[in-house]
Amino acid sequence: MSFSSEVKEELSRHLPTARHCQIAETAAILSLCGQISEKDGTIRIQTENAYVARKYFTLLKKTFNIDTENSVARNKSNGSIYYTVIIKKHENAIKVLQATKLMDGAGEISEEFSVSRNLLLQQSCCKRAFIRGAFLGAGSMSNPAKGYHLEIVCMSGKKAEQLQSVMHAFEIEAKVVIRKKSHVVYLKEGSQIVDLLNVMEAPVALMEFENVRILKDMRN
Repeated sequence: MSFSSEVKEELSRHLPTARHCQIAETAAILSLCGQISEKDGTIRIQTENAYVARKYFTLLKKTFNIDTENSVARNKSNGSIYYTVIIKKHENAIKVLQATKLMDGAGEISEEFSVSRNLLLQQSCCKRAFIRGAFLGAGSMSNPAKGYHLEIVCMSGKKAEQLQSVMHAFEIEAKVVIRKKSHVVYLKEGSQIVDLLNVMEAPVALMEFENVRILKDMRN
């Protein structure tokens, strides 16, 4: 298992006790790797990571008490395994979209979260949950033994700016780079990655990362 998968496995086992934090984490996962069908009103996420699918499924069950349709499939072209979680009932989809503020009072779908306006992200605990969900949904990081690099891929500049702003609330200075059609929020400083692991509440990964960092510093 890669170090990135180890971090996601740890984060998948962390379930916030407060409902508002559960909603914030769900909102981040949906915003960064969810697909909303305007045709039949279903919501789906598709991921290659089983831990992400499990966390999303658990959040929906615990937070909204709704059932989902779950499936596992293999990509014939490259052999990758994909996990899909779908909210099929239209009324359940509406409930989730409204709670996560992806749908406004007029029934319009909007995925452009605003830190200044969105009540989901006013509390520090919810900001932590949002960053955790963002990393689960679209993040990755290198093995610290090889180098320091953590990134979260966003499909729009506004999403990247918002995530960057939420990180800044914890004095984490993330940068944004455009890669093809995506906007990537990234960190390359070991101390900043340690701080982010602490914010996301991944103590096991944090200790492992720090141990590697100390050994590398001693060798240097």
